[in-house]
Amino acid sequence: MNYHPSQNQLAVLVVPGVGGAGKNGINISLKNCLRAFVHCFVQKGADATQTTWTLAQSSGNAGSAAGTGEKALTNTVPIWYSADMTTSNLMTSTTAAKSYQQAITQNVCQHVVFDVIPEQCMDIANGFDCLVVNASDPAAANIAFAFVILEPRYASLPTVYAD
Repeated sequence: MNYHPSQNQLAVLVVPGVGGAGKNGINISLKNCLRAFVHCFVQKGADATQTTWTLAQSSGNAGSAAGTGEKALTNTVPIWYSADMTTSNLMTSTTAAKSYQQAITQNVCQHVVFDVIPEQCMDIANGFDCLVVNASDPAAANIAFAFVILEPRYASLPTVYAD
């Protein structure tokens, strides 16, 4: 993917916030997208809680935390991770999956990237063209957030927060 601000678009999936409960992401529409790189972060403090990020698909209700008919992805996606972005920006490839569980570590910034190509991992034929990422409770001493870089199918991409 060649990033150019006039072509690719960013969207927030999980608004930054401290833990204490699971984080339900915002469903986005991938109708006009070729690919989506979902970036998930947990800034860990003194609490070494293990956070799991899980991708799901739905058939509508983009812009909401509750997608219509939300279910697991049809197929796995490639995943890259960094155990601590504060010491290295190198990403390590891991086994393709529909979710990723970050390590139990304190005082680090953990990062995971899911490479989503809708036609390869979503039930597009049955109208499942919305994507969301949810996180298990990152714990009270930690901050979690997620965003996506979208590669549009066409030159300009309309909002992904509407169906």
